[in-house]
Amino acid sequence: MKKATIVAMIVAVLLFSLITPAQPALPGLSPLVVTAYSSDISLGKPAAVTPGSSFTFTLTGGVGQPSAAYMVTVTVIDGKLRLLNYSLSVSYSAGKVTVSVPNNVRPGVYDLVLIGQQKLEIPRSVWVVNVTKTTLRVVHVSDQHYGAGQPDILTGDMNRVAGYLVASLLNPDLIIDTGDLGDTANEPQYRWAYSYERAFLYGFPIFAVPGNHDTPPGAWSKYYGSTTWYRLIADRLLVIGLYSYEQGYPPLDQLQWAESVLKQYSGTPFKVIFVHHPVFYYQGELKTTYDDASVIAPYDPQKNPNSPLYSSWSGNMEATRYFLRLVEGYNVNLVLSGHVHRDLYVKYMSTRTGKTTYFVTTTTLGMGSAIYDGLAFFEINLENGNITFPVRPPTFKGFAYDPKKLAQNSIPIGIYPPKNNLGVSNQVFTPSAFFMWPRAYVLTVENKLGYLDLDNTVVWCLPWSGDFSPKVVEASGGARFDVLDALRVGDLLYVAARVKLPPGGKLVVALSSGPDTEPPKIRVKVLIPEKPAPGGQFQAFVEASDGGWGVANFTASLLVDGVRQPLTVSLYTPGTLVDPIDSMAFKLVGTLPANAGNAKLVLSATDYAGHSTTLEYTLLGKAEAQQPVPQPVAQPVVVLAVLAAAVIAVTVFLVVRRKKQKS
Repeated sequence: MKKATIVAMIVAVLLFSLITPAQPALPGLSPLVVTAYSSDISLGKPAAVTPGSSFTFTLTGGVGQPSAAYMVTVTVIDGKLRLLNYSLSVSYSAGKVTVSVPNNVRPGVYDLVLIGQQKLEIPRSVWVVNVTKTTLRVVHVSDQHYGAGQPDILTGDMNRVAGYLVASLLNPDLIIDTGDLGDTANEPQYRWAYSYERAFLYGFPIFAVPGNHDTPPGAWSKYYGSTTWYRLIADRLLVIGLYSYEQGYPPLDQLQWAESVLKQYSGTPFKVIFVHHPVFYYQGELKTTYDDASVIAPYDPQKNPNSPLYSSWSGNMEATRYFLRLVEGYNVNLVLSGHVHRDLYVKYMSTRTGKTTYFVTTTTLGMGSAIYDGLAFFEINLENGNITFPVRPPTFKGFAYDPKKLAQNSIPIGIYPPKNNLGVSNQVFTPSAFFMWPRAYVLTVENKLGYLDLDNTVVWCLPWSGDFSPKVVEASGGARFDVLDALRVGDLLYVAARVKLPPGGKLVVALSSGPDTEPPKIRVKVLIPEKPAPGGQFQAFVEASDGGWGVANFTASLLVDGVRQPLTVSLYTPGTLVDPIDSMAFKLVGTLPANAGNAKLVLSATDYAGHSTTLEYTLLGKAEAQQPVPQPVAQPVVVLAVLAAAVIAVTVFLVVRRKKQKS
């Protein structure tokens, strides 16, 4: 009997060892957020350097002197992910840090890591420029308005993700953001923006300035640093970022600072300025000069309704003429803006200097628009300064005159349900969403643009726990999603994927941390009224939850006396997708026929792993057990646990019996 007891205990231990411990849920994107340790360099204004050069910046917040430094990035080389790590020489003087980059560094965007009394990480803060490039491909976004959207926040969240996906598949060398990153200048909005940009735009340098909705700029600066700054790119391109506050134009001292920068680098061949508020509210060509009072005159709806100036700049003509004088005198090639949530392209030809400056104002990426949400995509030739647009929508007007100021030059993204200024509603372009479920990050994207063929290899940076098991749930219309490689570095997972999204293509991808073996769960949370009557209307709020890969589809129908009719389903919660979720709530509205005898709700949910659940819920008539059909099948882990418990119970019984026999 003693041997049997020992054997039983060994079997129990072995069975318990086979039970896989529950993995923690995926953490979402919030762990990617890092506050700016320097106002000079950050994710939104990386230092632009060339191999063998150096850069200087100031540390903030009482951070001590660093004694060592290195920079790291994860990039694709020969189809595989490689972790690149370069030691840097570092010096410190009068509160300023100078870092020298080695000659053999590979071009790309890097995280800077400083070692001193503490270890400081400044993600995506160093851009090693590829000096062999003669053309700079630029994506321009503006007015993302995190925390808002049109007609709701959910649409804004989906369009911002759509914008990032389209931008990354266009493979730009640089992304420029001209402000209104947040909607109400609340700190969580910048944490969301930072985490999404670091995750999905990992391989691209981002240059950003704030807008009026980012004012006061304390929260913006906490993550993105100073509000005004400049960069010299490979001695060929000077970029200057200005801040126009709520007043709608940069103050005089800022313009004077910009002039000092332009004067210092006057020999630089090409120059770009970006500022949130556009100087011109106009579409077309202008032949004039800064002090031409017949053209450059304040806008007045009564006295001067045809002025090309935007109203905010009209409020300070001294600042307006100062700025235009700088643009003309220092031969600024391009001025980028946003704010007005529409495209406005102006070809400004100075009659004083004979030079041309292009003013490009781009619509919003995630808020209400005159036409649609979108982004601009253009190329700057670094040999002759020419600006070209490699992707032109069929509606592209370029710099042609439009008296209605309703140009459609941008590449439209996402969806735009509201009726726009042309009377068009329910527009669908590149509908996309990113869901953070407990066991999978799920990405959906579709390309409805017949002229846009998207194809690129991208690298995503994702906070992670557990295993990595990607699954393409759907790939149609010639779309492909191929994971080339995955690399785990600490708590971060880097994924390299070849994404092909031709016109008509659709992808649904689950990046999972493990298998999903259980179907969703359904429950009716609220029914109004509690007991619907024949001939009356009812509302039901139904929750579909899933602890695995998430709810992919939910349908509802009304079964009355054996006759079924579908019900319209609308998503009630979540109201935003920027945080992890484990359930969705749906609102149903229906009417019971006046002669109804028996009525049920038939509710069905399917998850991204293909498991389905159906719940029949009685509204009228004899109530039955309100439970899902079918019941979830017992899982292997549960079976093993039951077996182990049974073995232990038998073991205890044998031990007790043995003792009784001895007594």
